Amino acid sequence: MNRRAYRHVAAIALLLCTTDARAHEGHGGSHASPGAPKEAVEDPESCPPPAQIAQRLQSRYDTTKNFRADFRQATTLAAMGQGDEAFGTVVFMKPGRMRWEFQTPQKQSIVADGTTLWIYQPDDHQVLKAPFNAAFVSTTPVSFLAGVGRIKDDFDVAADPRGCNAQRMYLKLVSKKGQDVGGLTLAVTRPSYDIVEAAVTDPVGNVTTLSFSNIQRNADIKDDEFHFVVPEGVDVVAAPTTATQQQ
Repeated sequence: MNRRAYRHVAAIALLLCTTDARAHEGHGGSHASPGAPKEAVEDPESCPPPAQIAQRLQSRYDTTKNFRADFRQATTLAAMGQGDEAFGTVVFMKPGRMRWEFQTPQKQSIVADGTTLWIYQPDDHQVLKAPFNAAFVSTTPVSFLAGVGRIKDDFDVAADPRGCNAQRMYLKLVSKKGQDVGGLTLAVTRPSYDIVEAAVTDPVGNVTTLSFSNIQRNADIKDDEFHFVVPEGVDVVAAPTTATQQQ
């Protein structure tokens, strides 16, 4: 699988089921899902232990069925000391169904139907195809969002050097498997424990940061949004399984 394309998959999937629309809509209305845990009132100057932050993130994820949003992606390449931006839309539904459409700087579609992952690059007249479970193995930073892992089982959690402030708490996740899969840093809002920023660092030091707007959580999303039809005249290339797992 194309390394940069996979980085897009990992970074975008990161927030799909952990961010609540309240963090972006600018109002205080309550839209909690049935059965969502009630959060205790916190001291706004406190910094909860990393394990506690991770547990509440998992609880938020467990009560989210689907997610739709606009996204902005910023990528910094370590070797070049410079970066770029991309914009588009993303839709996610458990288990393992995803669709994101890059609009700028160039069009690209990434679709997963729970079984197969498709990456369509119109400019190249090519579609990369891979088994979904091979692309999202439990050792990757986003596995708990893809439905093949859980934070406490697959990751060690640690405080980020930025610590906490009155608005945000920062958390670092590191794979317990010790494999060269990169790292994940999250910024979490108070008091809702919603993720508002995520940075994925790959093994060579490239950093992809995601932010979202116009978020809809637990929306009315149809299954056919995750059905991909290969366009006429486009080549289909099967991604090697071993390479996919290592990206």
